[in-house]
Amino acid sequence: MKTEITERNRKVVDNFFIALETQKFEMLKEVFSENGKQLNPYSPEGFPKSFDGAEGIYKQYSGLTANFGQMEFPRQIFATEDPNFFFVKFRGEIEIKAGGKYENDYLGTFKFENEKWLNIPSTSTKL
Repeated sequence: MKTEITERNRKVVDNFFIALETQKFEMLKEVFSENGKQLNPYSPEGFPKSFDGAEGIYKQYSGLTANFGQMEFPRQIFATEDPNFFFVKFRGEIEIKAGGKYENDYLGTFKFENEKWLNIPSTSTKL
């Protein structure tokens, strides 16, 4: 049973990145809990410290297409002994429509409740 939950949750993590890469942002509403939250502890001044609720998360990401084109997120998903908690190491490779590319390395933790994301505290490090 634990293995089945781990694999289902791993697929949800992957679907998050697939939603961003394909720009099918409606998928985000399916993977986040209504009270889900993405924490942004190292966000710059003027940027939200969190995105709250499935709808808030959807609104944040669906607005990216105004300034960004193709997005790729090469990733490694690491399960833990808790089938509802994952670490993900990923890289953002994002085309900026005005010219150039935004690249960043990330380490995120993903916590689940009832096979929906409850919260995503993440960190990023610009190399």
